Amino acid sequence: MSLPRVDAVIVGSGAGGAVAAKVLSAAGLRVVLLERGKLYSLKDADHDILRSQYYNSGPLGYGPDIKANPRTFRLTPDQTAQLVYANEGQYGAPYGGTGAAVGGGTVSFGAQSWRFVEKDFKMKSLYGVPEGTTLEDWPITYQDLEPYYTQAEYEIGISGDAGANPFESPRGKPYPMPALAFDKAGDILARGAKKLGLHPFPLPLAILSKDYDGRPACIYCVFCERFMCEVKAKSTMDVTMVPKAVATGNCELRAQCMVKEVVVDDQGRARGVVYFGPDNKLYEQPADLVVVSGSATESPRLLLNSKSKLFPTGLANRTDQVGRHVMHHVGGGGAIGFFEEETFEPYGPGFTAGVGDFVHANGAVLGGGVVTTNAEYRQPLSFARSCGWRLGAHPWGKTAKDFVRKQFRHMVSLGSPGQGMPTEDNRVDLDPTVRDAWGIPVVRTTHRVHPMDIRSSHFLTTKCIEIMRAAGAIEELLPRLPTDADLEWSLKHNTRGGLGEHQVGGCRMGNDPKGSVLNRYCQTHDVDNLFVVDGSCFPTIGGFNPVLTIQANAFRVSDYIAKQWKGGAFRARG
Repeated sequence: MSLPRVDAVIVGSGAGGAVAAKVLSAAGLRVVLLERGKLYSLKDADHDILRSQYYNSGPLGYGPDIKANPRTFRLTPDQTAQLVYANEGQYGAPYGGTGAAVGGGTVSFGAQSWRFVEKDFKMKSLYGVPEGTTLEDWPITYQDLEPYYTQAEYEIGISGDAGANPFESPRGKPYPMPALAFDKAGDILARGAKKLGLHPFPLPLAILSKDYDGRPACIYCVFCERFMCEVKAKSTMDVTMVPKAVATGNCELRAQCMVKEVVVDDQGRARGVVYFGPDNKLYEQPADLVVVSGSATESPRLLLNSKSKLFPTGLANRTDQVGRHVMHHVGGGGAIGFFEEETFEPYGPGFTAGVGDFVHANGAVLGGGVVTTNAEYRQPLSFARSCGWRLGAHPWGKTAKDFVRKQFRHMVSLGSPGQGMPTEDNRVDLDPTVRDAWGIPVVRTTHRVHPMDIRSSHFLTTKCIEIMRAAGAIEELLPRLPTDADLEWSLKHNTRGGLGEHQVGGCRMGNDPKGSVLNRYCQTHDVDNLFVVDGSCFPTIGGFNPVLTIQANAFRVSDYIAKQWKGGAFRARG
């Protein structure tokens, strides 16, 4: 069934698509926003830890549906890919880890909202191209993105303390709200960091520290990480950009709509999308402009499934770049420490403090990453699963129960999202045999960490342990500092891989079509009225959570689209 034509159809309502919907509809374009997941309401914020978005062996709280959405995974191209599901592994790896709902992964994210630093945009110029990587500079600079970082912080609602991190890049305005206070874990990180001469500071969070934009301030609920916010104090896309887009009167949200393909006309221009509606019937939505914002896995998948006579290997894939150079924060590290003092507090948000001393120019390999407190283990079930390594050969039964009872209220976790290197073989493509519930070929992920990632992880794990030790952690319960021998063993036995929730790449932007899918405005090189606006456009991943950079770039690209539209671009010809 063909529907009435609109100006723009946007596929995906996460960090990129929701921003694009708001900007374009506010500029007067008639927009249809398609989302494969459900629209959740506050009544769904039930805090069921058996249905959270993390460490979960059952249904995920905010999608995707487990059995309806399989994928396959392999470490290298010569292996046979194995079937994987969304509730397997840690941080969503190897499946992918991004939620499927109106608002995308932001619905249940931890809300860390970082700006990248200037050096993150010119990694190739700084470090060269390590063997086996496809490291590249971004076609834009931090200065290009800075005003859009500010716009994102103010329109979405970010709390922070400008200047508290001495390693941050220059900014034009302070944060719109003050930072949230340290919790006990934050105090412990700060204590250890200061003893080592490091520079702790409060984290930038998409959580309201005061009433803002018609929403109430944070109530410090312990069920923050991996859950919806019950009062809308977490600045997720489903309570910020999506409602604002719909409120313009120019944007129609359609949830539970699975897009099958982008269709093109005889000249090779996008003419709209075909999707399965909630009734599982096929619909065609014609549009003058198509914006794909699925994720670093789903956006390449959609383009590769959009085959035609003019694009037999997939849309915008004439140079075989769609799906390549995917990344995750596999270069990160972390550690858990236990303290004589009680560290647990029955409130959130859980991520409060960090240090930026290990981001670039510090001995870390190729960029490093910020180190922060973690909120991942604030529920007993997640804690028990994460601490099996402390229990030796018997991580269950009475020994395990006694350990959890004794130590749950005395634990602090530190972690770092260290950078992962892009490579030619790390990619997503289509599995040749596996289909989803709609009969659409699924993502096949091929991903193995690069040796640089292993070195980075070794370095950052060491730093987390050193901070914990300086803070007074119980020595016999601390992880052993990794040695050079451990590093060499890991390099020799390299069986780590998979994409998690911080996935980026797959449709990277660049000036040369031979090595990229998009130009500097996230416009495909092959199709002028087709844009990809999500984390898949990233040439590198940075040492920070990527969501604010996705949002800032979406504001930048959407501003460009709106201005070009006003000048007459992208409209259907003939």
